[in-house]
Order: sequence, then structure tokens, then C-alpha cells
Amino acid sequence: MQIIIEAQFGIARADRFQEEIKERLDKLEILGGIFGKTYLCYRGYSIYKNPFPPSIIFYIITESEKEIHVLRVLREERDWESILTRQRDYTY
Repeated sequence: MQIIIEAQFGIARADRFQEEIKERLDKLEILGGIFGKTYLCYRGYSIYKNPFPPSIIFYIITESEKEIHVLRVLREERDWESILTRQRDYTY
């Protein structure tokens, strides 16, 4: 993802994006459950979405391990419902 951002917006913006998304992902550890669930599930877990303009972070919370697994980070304008429905397996 950083290479795409570098090509379109420059190295400084790519570095800033990387720092911002890392901070947001760190906050998910604490606040993960307060963001909205989608109606979609992955491996029996509800998929949550966290707005990160101009993107959305999609993740699951495994209750047994108390872990958050990020599935995708997609642009807001993408048809995320279709993308998340089509993709059956994620590596995290």
C-alpha cells in the first residue's frame, strides 16, 4: 500500500499515512468493540468497520483470544460489501 501512496502522493505523505494508520490500529486494541458491526461475518465472527477517511478498516475480534485481526483496509468509495462477500480467506 505504501508504494501506491508514494507513487501518487510522494514519500512524505506515504510516511504520514503509515504513521496514522499504525496509530489507528493501536487504538483498536482498546476501542475495537465500540465501532459498528457490519451484517457480514468471517469464520463466525462479526466483521467490524472503523472509518479512517478516506478509507475504512475492516476487522474481526476473536473473543476467545481477545485479539483483533484486520481483514482489509478499503477506500470508502469501493463496494466493500461486495469485496468482503467475495473474498473467503484472509491471511493475518
